[in-house]
Amino acid sequence: MDIRKVDKNMEQTVATSDGMKFYALPCEPFKVYGVNHDERGFYRLDGEFAATVSDGVKFLSTNTAGGRIRFKTDSKTLKAIVKYKTFCQMGHMPLSGIGGLTVIDVTDEEWKFKGLIRPEHYSERGYDGSVKLCGQMREYIVWLPLYNDVDELTIGLDDGAVVEKGHEYGYDGKPIVYYGSSITQGGCASRPDNAYQALISKHTNTDFVNLGFSGNAKGEPSIAKYAASLNPLIFVIDYDHNAPDAEYLKRTHYAFYRAFREENKTAPIVFVTRPDFVSESDSPERRAIVKETYERAKADGGDVYFVDGETLFGNCDRENCTVDGCHPNDLGFYRMSEVIGGVIKTILAKIK
Repeated sequence: MDIRKVDKNMEQTVATSDGMKFYALPCEPFKVYGVNHDERGFYRLDGEFAATVSDGVKFLSTNTAGGRIRFKTDSKTLKAIVKYKTFCQMGHMPLSGIGGLTVIDVTDEEWKFKGLIRPEHYSERGYDGSVKLCGQMREYIVWLPLYNDVDELTIGLDDGAVVEKGHEYGYDGKPIVYYGSSITQGGCASRPDNAYQALISKHTNTDFVNLGFSGNAKGEPSIAKYAASLNPLIFVIDYDHNAPDAEYLKRTHYAFYRAFREENKTAPIVFVTRPDFVSESDSPERRAIVKETYERAKADGGDVYFVDGETLFGNCDRENCTVDGCHPNDLGFYRMSEVIGGVIKTILAKIK
């Protein structure tokens, strides 16, 4: 049964093209954050560079995790048209998070959810939809999908509506860079703006770059050097999960830190261990390895911080924080944002 036939609230509103002006992104005055763009569409890593890291990183590099479009408008309606060649679907993550766009009113840093534009299971090459805006000059962020590619993105606004550039992020626009696994990429948030980095950005007014590569964050030195080249405000290292075993983690973790420090001497670094601490028997050993990197880095005089993954989900109802014992749901990501975000706020207070 098609649920939309019995519950109209499950059906998306799709605006017609009459009375609308369309913008093929990227273009002024829309500002793109967290992703780049070329003839392939939107991407997180250059294709040639990504291929030198691994086939998995190359494949995932065009997923738009962390991508955002920021602007102001007085339009009453926003329509989005998304096109792609490949469509990602997973049984344990909603399509709204995998491939949807979230529209948030961020005027005066008071976030208000305006709507979700999402694919359906049959949306093989793209989708479109619309949300209602208030018709007064407001600032918006459109969040791009966590897993799907976006080859083309077109935004439609009321014909005659004013469109202006949005505010820049704080801290001179320097991004926090997050490196890690599928959890870092955003699996399995229900919406792009519910990943923990997005929530931290919300509460700290910080830009960020998501270098989460699902199943393929193996601590390659070239990625550490790339992260350093972004001149990050803070670097969060969270790839414990994708190290095949504790021995691999021990062999690569401190080396990964050193590869970053060789290129960037000053950026504060946050080391994070796996949040689903109780699900794997080697979690204590892995935590000890990451803690050792932290202690060695601290002894080197580095500005470094340690987050124990066992604390990320808290004690109350922690069994409700994942969809499968591993990947956080929205509750899990919210709790992660509070713990990791608390450390980041401590660092930012020093920077100010």
